[in-house]
Amino acid sequence: MKKYIKGIIDIGTNSCRLFLAEVEEKNNKIEILKKIYKETRITKLGNFIQGDTSIAKEGIDKLISIIKYFKNISDELKCEKIIGFATSAIRESKNKEEIIKEILDTTEVEVRVISGSQEGEMTFAGTSTEFKDDILLMDIGGGSTEFIYGNGNKIEYVKSFKVGAVRETKKFFLNDDYRKLEECRESVVERIEEIEKFRGRGFVFVGVAGTVTTNVSVYEKMKEYDSDKVHLYTLTKEMLEENMKKYLSLNLEERMKMIGLQPERGENIIAGTTIILEVMEMLNLDRIVVSECDGLEGAMINLK
Repeated sequence: MKKYIKGIIDIGTNSCRLFLAEVEEKNNKIEILKKIYKETRITKLGNFIQGDTSIAKEGIDKLISIIKYFKNISDELKCEKIIGFATSAIRESKNKEEIIKEILDTTEVEVRVISGSQEGEMTFAGTSTEFKDDILLMDIGGGSTEFIYGNGNKIEYVKSFKVGAVRETKKFFLNDDYRKLEECRESVVERIEEIEKFRGRGFVFVGVAGTVTTNVSVYEKMKEYDSDKVHLYTLTKEMLEENMKKYLSLNLEERMKMIGLQPERGENIIAGTTIILEVMEMLNLDRIVVSECDGLEGAMINLK
């Protein structure tokens, strides 16, 4: 039995997140004893993806500077072990090996590139403990969206789709132009159509990650983000549609000043909210429960 402070760094397509916790390792299992620190920095790594899928040097440099900053915080808080994991943007990049090596050489942080299924399973592990019933979990990232169906005992379905807030923005909404909104909706539905098989099944629909949590903070007009209030908050379709009308009524510069919306999320919030609304429409659902427990918690207990 060993107790120590462990760190997890999640490198996504739009953001990079740090989670520090006191954990106990016993019988080859890790249990979170106390959550110590969480921070999110927006990288917009997806904006640096080039035509050949490689990530430009400017994006890599920005990411490394954030990881260095996270490493310093981890060292100050006496973190004994830190593990990074990378998702869609790096997973699909032509130069992923060089990126991982450069991060290790400059920050001493080992980064593992995980598959879409692994990403979904880790997110589910972090979230499912909050719910007794079956859940359909949706994790909207910048470059991919994962759907996981099951309960605390068993995962019945897990799949990652190439649909994401940054991906759709780059494809349909360049230069803050939303004339292709209907085309985006149709394309999203076409790419995730297989999840329609969950329509009519009894489950709690749960959402994690920045798009859903941001919609709570915008609807509640949070000047300061309140994690306790966001966790297990129920967003109705009506609330999301109200938010969407506000987003579409403002240009990017105006959206970036909205109360409750991180300025860096202003560019991709319309695409992200479109994905939520289309999924709700496909599944005939009128609400989604927002969870603050996600892949960070899952990675904390699963990655060794």
